[in-house]
Amino acid sequence: MVMFKPPHPGSLIAEYLEDNDISLRSLAKQLGVSAASLSKVAGGKASVSPEMAVCLEAGLGIAARLWLSMQAACYLHKARETTDVSGVPLHPGLVTSLRRDGTA
Repeated sequence: MVMFKPPHPGSLIAEYLEDNDISLRSLAKQLGVSAASLSKVAGGKASVSPEMAVCLEAGLGIAARLWLSMQAACYLHKARETTDVSGVPLHPGLVTSLRRDGTA
């Protein structure tokens, strides 16, 4: 099965800067973050931290939770590509117990 590779959240920042003719340095100053930090995120070389997500939320109007969800999707995709779980036996007990309780 081919898995969809989620975009790094920084690609949205890079696209926003280009589409709106705003310099990275200017946006960084407005967000109150260093240009170096924002550059690393926008270039996909650094992750969106919770602190950066809050600044992006304040300046761009996209919920911090969404920035962090996008970052988590990237982490999960990478983990699924690189982690061998072929020898891990499935223990469905927790799922079964949750379903009995009506919480899953």
